[in-house]
Amino acid sequence: MQRTRAELEAMSHEDLVFRILEMQDMMLEGLAVRASLHAVLNTVLNAKTEEVAHYADAPDAALSPEELEIKRAWAAARHAVSNPMGLTKRRQTA
Repeated sequence: MQRTRAELEAMSHEDLVFRILEMQDMMLEGLAVRASLHAVLNTVLNAKTEEVAHYADAPDAALSPEELEIKRAWAAARHAVSNPMGLTKRRQTA
């Protein structure tokens, strides 16, 4: 549950410490999920190496709209595996 600044200032030191530790646990769980998703995505990319390479090498003009969408999806997947934070920053600025 999100708290306002006034609610946080009214909390006791013990409650604040508990809240911080609770948020730290949530962050660690999130990082574990991200690592797991990263591993799965990497496995998929490795299993589909030929298809990924085919779309990466194909010129955009030679692809149908559906194939172009697939090409962009594979490119986003490769980018997410190689630089997960870069993809996040790119989406925030888009």
